[in-house]
Amino acid sequence: MNSIVQCAGVLGISFLLYGCSQSHPKIDSSNVSLQSLAPVCKDQNTSVDIYDTPFPQDLEPELPSISKKISDLEYFPQTIAPYLDHNFTNQEIPLGHQKHFEEHYYTPWSYSAAPICSKEAQWPVSAFKGGYGSNLKTVDPTWIPQMVTQSNFLAFSMVNKPAITTKWMNIRVFPTQKPLYKNPTLPGEGYPFDLLQNSSVAFNEPIFISHYSKDGSWVYIFTNNASGWVESDGVREITQEQIKRIQDKEKVFITQDQIPLYGDSNQFVVHSRIGMVLPLKEETPDGYKVLFLKNSGDMKEMLVPKESAHIGVHLFNKEDMIKIGSDMLRNTYGWGGMFGERDCSSMMRDFFTPFGIWLPRNSASQAKKGEVISFNGLDNSQKIALIKEKGVPFETILYKKGHVLLYIGTYENNVMAMHNIWGIRTIDSTGKKGRVIIGKTVITTLQLGQEVENFDSNNMLLNKLVSMNIFTHTPVNYARTKQKGKLSKL
Repeated sequence: MNSIVQCAGVLGISFLLYGCSQSHPKIDSSNVSLQSLAPVCKDQNTSVDIYDTPFPQDLEPELPSISKKISDLEYFPQTIAPYLDHNFTNQEIPLGHQKHFEEHYYTPWSYSAAPICSKEAQWPVSAFKGGYGSNLKTVDPTWIPQMVTQSNFLAFSMVNKPAITTKWMNIRVFPTQKPLYKNPTLPGEGYPFDLLQNSSVAFNEPIFISHYSKDGSWVYIFTNNASGWVESDGVREITQEQIKRIQDKEKVFITQDQIPLYGDSNQFVVHSRIGMVLPLKEETPDGYKVLFLKNSGDMKEMLVPKESAHIGVHLFNKEDMIKIGSDMLRNTYGWGGMFGERDCSSMMRDFFTPFGIWLPRNSASQAKKGEVISFNGLDNSQKIALIKEKGVPFETILYKKGHVLLYIGTYENNVMAMHNIWGIRTIDSTGKKGRVIIGKTVITTLQLGQEVENFDSNNMLLNKLVSMNIFTHTPVNYARTKQKGKLSKL
């Protein structure tokens, strides 16, 4: 009994001393002594209730199925390889876009002042007058004015310092993690569509500081594609010497999500994320030693496994496409990057970063990249024919307002697209709107969900497509008017 008390005391002291540390050593079980192990419970079958809260399995013998079968997801392969086999050849020469990736990526470090005016940055001040909070009740009328005060826009562009992120973070419209919903009772206006979620920023990404919130706990930043508020404990100002050291190094492009990366003494640093770009210190037999900046301002090293990254921009190739695409197809939907997930446009950005293709943040901006081909005046059969004629598989974005899809070629004569989507719109006989939730990255036709009960055909993807753009091509406007001749039907 005494030994157990002593053990508990040691563990308690250890927790107090180390429990708040951000460095978590990777444990080698071969070095753990018997004395350091927790005591073994003698009897698991106890009648004493340990927890006051019932487990989900106590409430429901079986979790109810709330998903519906969707034909496209049942019939078409939800792996990327079959579409690559049929529609893709490896790239042989680099594109002009691929030679200028670093210019875009490091843009924030070239600023001497905020790249937009204070009035533009203050758009949320007039945009939000109210809404619903996390409890699905209307927010207190004083809350938004408090957020405006906390935003401290009188100090806009007063700091003007280059910096770097020391963790992955949400980029928020106001300096708060609290959500704001338009109307939680309506589809597309409640969860997960938090009006205050603007974007996200990766670990060790270059940023530019405009100013700090009133209390200093948040900082208004610019990335190479977005701006907004992040927590100030995830930001570190950077010196010109450190900037030069980072920019002069070769770059390691991450090609796998959620791989634990370790630094000195096998201490955990961060999980990998496709889209991360890190400066190479040296290549080792086991991987790539890369540099990162700690909150202290010290430059440190961590090891990235070779199977999870590559050095320098890669040409489009099947092996990388399969690796990256497979991870993307495991992603659940994350509005604006919430919960460390991706939405339609962030999927597109991250997918092509390892190939040195820089894309803007939101869907509307991505739809303007490269050679734009309008669908103005075309019916659905003409859109399909034009996509097949002009679209370049894995290099073409299909665009409808608020959503982008990656054209990946044809399969059994169907135009196929890969996209991260929240759901399929429905409308019943009374006019009540709804959603059949998908909530992940999928490969589908442009008639996704047409067999679903109460399918809203007016909002079918194909009906709503307004343009496509080949983002690897030189920008060209390709406007079309309605054609007289009939093209093949769907």
